[in-house]
Amino acid sequence: MTSPAPPTSAEPVIPVFRRTRTVVARDLDVLDHVNNVVWLRFVVELAEAHSSALGLDFASLRRLGGVWVVRRHELDYHRSANDGDEIVEETWVSAVRGARSVRHARLRCARTGALLLAATTQWAFVDSASGRPRRVPPELARRYALVAEPPP
Repeated sequence: MTSPAPPTSAEPVIPVFRRTRTVVARDLDVLDHVNNVVWLRFVVELAEAHSSALGLDFASLRRLGGVWVVRRHELDYHRSANDGDEIVEETWVSAVRGARSVRHARLRCARTGALLLAATTQWAFVDSASGRPRRVPPELARRYALVAEPPP
């Protein structure tokens, strides 16, 4: 794995992106905890928020000629979350190589710090016209400061 070139001073770099969210009633399933599909939505929305914070929203990616698509999600469920629970979400990219990247996410209970969910997603950068994989452009790759594993 090669590291991307360092970003220029005008480009934002956020190695580990963090934010919080509050679980709402529509996130719950019949067991009154966050539904498995909703956890996946949280992971994807978090990745999108990180990219947007780097100035790489969907429109910006399209101007670079491509978009990210999911190749594989791995989700490990540790604890449930319920209506009104505040969740601390964090995500980081550990690899960018060729047309692929690997992104991780951890979601924790804000009140206790307990790990709720850990996820790893393999993304592919594809040409926005053809849908075929294409090498991640250097100007895009350098925006993601690679992080092996942030502290818990």
